[in-house]
Amino acid sequence: DTNILFLSYWMLKKNIPQISLLTSLRSEHGQVLYRETKIINQPKSNRVSLKSLLKKINFKGNFIGSIELEVFSTQDLVFPYPAMVLNYVSKESSAFVHSAARVFNDIEDELSNKEITVPEAGIDILPDKHLDSFISFVNGPYELSNEIIKLELFNINGIKKIKKIKFSKIKPYQTVFVKFLNNKDKLFLDKAKGTVKIHHDLRGIFPRFTCGNMNIKKTITSLTHTYYDQSSLKNAYWKNPSTKKLYDSVVTFPIFYKKNYKTELAVYPIYPKTKLTFNLEMYNESGKCLKKQDSIFSIEGKLNKPVYLDINQFLPKNKITTEQIFAKIIIIGGGLLPSRFKFGLNIANKNKHDLSSNICFSAAESNINTLKKPSTFKWCPLLNQKNSFFRLSNLSYSKKGFKEANVKINFWRTKDNKSISKIIKIKDNGNYLFELNKNLRVKNFLCKDVGWVTFKSDNPFLFGWYFEDKGSGVVGGDHCF
Repeated sequence: DTNILFLSYWMLKKNIPQISLLTSLRSEHGQVLYRETKIINQPKSNRVSLKSLLKKINFKGNFIGSIELEVFSTQDLVFPYPAMVLNYVSKESSAFVHSAARVFNDIEDELSNKEITVPEAGIDILPDKHLDSFISFVNGPYELSNEIIKLELFNINGIKKIKKIKFSKIKPYQTVFVKFLNNKDKLFLDKAKGTVKIHHDLRGIFPRFTCGNMNIKKTITSLTHTYYDQSSLKNAYWKNPSTKKLYDSVVTFPIFYKKNYKTELAVYPIYPKTKLTFNLEMYNESGKCLKKQDSIFSIEGKLNKPVYLDINQFLPKNKITTEQIFAKIIIIGGGLLPSRFKFGLNIANKNKHDLSSNICFSAAESNINTLKKPSTFKWCPLLNQKNSFFRLSNLSYSKKGFKEANVKINFWRTKDNKSISKIIKIKDNGNYLFELNKNLRVKNFLCKDVGWVTFKSDNPFLFGWYFEDKGSGVVGGDHCF
């Protein structure tokens, strides 16, 4: 099934009393097949199921098309796009990614987002003959003729290959789903992961592509989204406002190492010319530093290939007594960093299949004003399919450390607007693990349906990740909103 998941966060985050949701189901070529409007005025978990929509129009068989969700309010929604999650779910895998592409709201929205046009990039493509790498998008209101999308494929050795995909016509709101690697392309990857840059001239949409890797039988999938390629820009930098107090940047993420798990940080050739050093620190749930290792990686100038850092190789040699370990990579750039600093997080658990999460996420770039923020609000879904869990961290870019995080966690269900809560504390540099299968109170509360979790913290450096692992070797994951 394909599910669209979202929390009625407007009621919680902005105190908006109600919104109107218009759902449109379209065919592959953009024809409206079904529409419905719903008023949402309660904070709760929400799910739109493709199978349920298809039943309403008595559609049977395989389906390719799109679901568009439009949110309307009499009050300012602040952000021009809603926080929603796309979930491809099957017996063996559950892949998901937060909303990425959208049709522009108006001309002003389009102009403000097209001041600088660059390729989309920052994803993994795989050489496995049983897998297809794909990119997809839904066209906007304009019919496109003789559209050409140019692909730059990069292998692990830094060798580049050019491909072009030509479309004689793309209809308004047409779904475009492209499997773009043939057997020769997979040989070009030289038995290792590679990456791609997507050059395009699409109009009417915010051109963030939904992409991933899917097996030929279409029973397992990974999902992620593309991101800006800044490598050709000259002034795309962020300056550290206080090099005495703050690290230039930190990259933080959970480390998985037990039960055949692997943790990998993907660094893509999408940055402008830069000079960076990556220093690694590892912390347990209590904020104790387990290991420090300088210069695990560096960039001198421009990257010309993807780099995949096996983080597990840096784990302490002595016996580790906890599964709750977070990496904190301190990035030293002489006070200057790429302004849009993106990475990929690959969590893998090799079993019957070997398909990792490929989560696109941002580094935390230093901002002196963040230290003054009194609170933060985060949220994420609990898929509640087989093995759902989330991991929170309290890791900052302050050189002297920051403070403990007091966090109120609320669990929301689909059945109604009821919630249950718990209070936790996370030490400075500490972390927290929640496993749904080990928390029967919450699991029973969700009534076998998807749920959502909100986190209110008095510490602005609270960050989170959520995962679903069905045990087949396909790990679904993403970062919290």
